[in-house]
Amino acid sequence: MRNIVKYKRITWVDIQDPTKEDVQYLEENFAVHAIPARQIIPPSWTTKVEHFTAHLFLVLFVPNYNKEHKTTRPRELDVIVGKNFLITSHYHSILPLKATFDGCALYEEKKEEHMGKGTGFLLYHILHKIWEDEGNKILHIENKLILVEESIFQGREREMLREISIIKADIIDFWSIVRPQKGVFTSLHDISAEFFGKETAHYFSHLRNHWARTMSTLMIAKETISSMEETNNALLTDKTNQIVKLLTIFAVIVFPLSLLAAIFGMNTDYLPIVGLPGDFWIVTGLMFAGTILMIALFKKKRWL
Repeated sequence: MRNIVKYKRITWVDIQDPTKEDVQYLEENFAVHAIPARQIIPPSWTTKVEHFTAHLFLVLFVPNYNKEHKTTRPRELDVIVGKNFLITSHYHSILPLKATFDGCALYEEKKEEHMGKGTGFLLYHILHKIWEDEGNKILHIENKLILVEESIFQGREREMLREISIIKADIIDFWSIVRPQKGVFTSLHDISAEFFGKETAHYFSHLRNHWARTMSTLMIAKETISSMEETNNALLTDKTNQIVKLLTIFAVIVFPLSLLAAIFGMNTDYLPIVGLPGDFWIVTGLMFAGTILMIALFKKKRWL
């Protein structure tokens, strides 16, 4: 599906699910080099910036969070930009890109704002909108970290084992998508002044800084969830140790009582105490005294 919006001498073509007809259209109407034109069809696996004589070719990946599966997956965005045209190509809907395109298609003031100063500023607005949206997406990670921290100290350590694993995987997925794109923003910053004009350099520098802030936030989240995992495991281990400790103490107390009961339950010709008046209460008293003695010993050792 191909959508087009024009303003003055600038043309923006947005293509979803590109086909061979789209490739031919680009080559015939915008003199796009065959290499980038034909690379928009097969999905790419790496980010890139390629500088051709009359245009740039960019491959980026936009993190997309799936609330149902609690996972972050990349969505590819290919961009071909020349002096008077910009082409975006993708296989999945990218909401901030769509919002920017729809704004330009529907409102003249948006056309002037985004397209009035040339393709360099249009590219900046598109990427800025996307990365601004990614910054908002990271908020779901930060909010989860707060909830996990509260839950850990409310005695829900076992429940948090799975939640921590999910958050950890989400952070790693997000980080693995964002990290490789450093080269894209660095290259855009380095060639922006020459290709788009000196006035665009500060804008692409801002984009690079935006990427750096996103990476910094993800690194902090990564370190935070690792610390929370260690704390949760320590608390869970301590709770398990306390249970094992109580069971061990109970077993130690019960063992001599069981031994005493077994001795007096032996079917032999002679057993001390057995047969005396009140022999049941004597044996019971010995067992009770043994229990008190063991508890007193444990308290003295501070095991209880």
